[in-house]
Amino acid sequence: MRILYFDCFSGISGDMIIGSLLDLGLPFDYLEEQLRKLNLEGYQIKFEKTERHKISAIKFNVVTTNDKTHRHLKEILNIINASELTDRVKSISSRAFEKLAEAEAKIHNMTPDKVHFHEVGGIDAIIDIVGSAIGIEYFHTGIIYSSPLTLGRGIAQSSHGMIPIPAPATVEILKDAPIVISDAMGERVTPTGAAILKTLLEFYNGSFKAPEFIADKTGYGAGIKIYDDCPNLLRIILGNTADDYKNVDEIEIIETNIDDMNPQIYDHLFGMLYKAGAHEVYLTPVLMKKNRPGQVLTVLCKKDLAAIICDIIFSETSTAGIRFRSDFRRILNRREKSIRTGFGLIRVKILELKNGYKVQPEYDDCQRAASQYNVPLKEVMDTVKRQAEIEEGKIDEH
Repeated sequence: MRILYFDCFSGISGDMIIGSLLDLGLPFDYLEEQLRKLNLEGYQIKFEKTERHKISAIKFNVVTTNDKTHRHLKEILNIINASELTDRVKSISSRAFEKLAEAEAKIHNMTPDKVHFHEVGGIDAIIDIVGSAIGIEYFHTGIIYSSPLTLGRGIAQSSHGMIPIPAPATVEILKDAPIVISDAMGERVTPTGAAILKTLLEFYNGSFKAPEFIADKTGYGAGIKIYDDCPNLLRIILGNTADDYKNVDEIEIIETNIDDMNPQIYDHLFGMLYKAGAHEVYLTPVLMKKNRPGQVLTVLCKKDLAAIICDIIFSETSTAGIRFRSDFRRILNRREKSIRTGFGLIRVKILELKNGYKVQPEYDDCQRAASQYNVPLKEVMDTVKRQAEIEEGKIDEH
């Protein structure tokens, strides 16, 4: 299974991510072509070969002219969603900006929709975030891992005045992530870099703990500043696990017993838990004390989401106590694609096995198509599955 490992020994930023991906083999022409789908004007992207402490790397730059740097979240999301980029690139980019908005909102005591982006509202930040998503998708990655993040210290100038390093937004975004506050001066991890990395780990089932893997290729992306204590570089390693079934990640299993709550609340609760990033949410009927019928609520999630999941359960249910434990799971490498059928575009998941793969049509898309074309749902799903298998070369079209 193909993996990408982010080695953040000197920190991370949006331009360093794209520089590393270009050094890894992302074609610059392809990046330019995809970014044009944003329909943004007033910028030019460039890259150059450079060195940091005698290590060859690529420095990626966005040159803007008369850019409007102050944008609200809604305006940025509209730019992304109105583009012809793939659904995954749109989703990753949008979620990264939402993370930035949520962090800024908490710091400034407002709601995310009221946040007025300054430094991260300009074209350069939009290009950094969307370009990173484009580059990651190009490598057809199955899972992404990262090293712990090393943060610097000091004071920096911002649009809000002087702020501490690491920036408050960076610290907020990196909650539940392993970090090291070093004695090194300067901003080593930017809010944009933190938001991109956390979002990628969520979308690609990753973690800050990498398994054993075989390294195939390495890319280095250079930051702007020159540090004496270390090369200002991000290293991304492209590799493969020796066995597809070694794709193991650590999860948190959260449970609580409930026997005194209006069952109508569960639908709302499930929606909130999945929106927060839960992998699975389910109920198991049980008999509790005094033979009262109850439910065991179980949530599977990443370890760094456990605190958020618990907060939601405490707030939305009648429970007064929650159990949790860590466990491991094996997962298949997967990718998503859209299949053009007689029912329109339908998304499918391609799950890779040791000696092949299996196809899972997206239920919601198939259900909408069945209603729209007034045909049985099974017929839509069978058609989509067959078309996907033809495109993947699993079966002959004739």
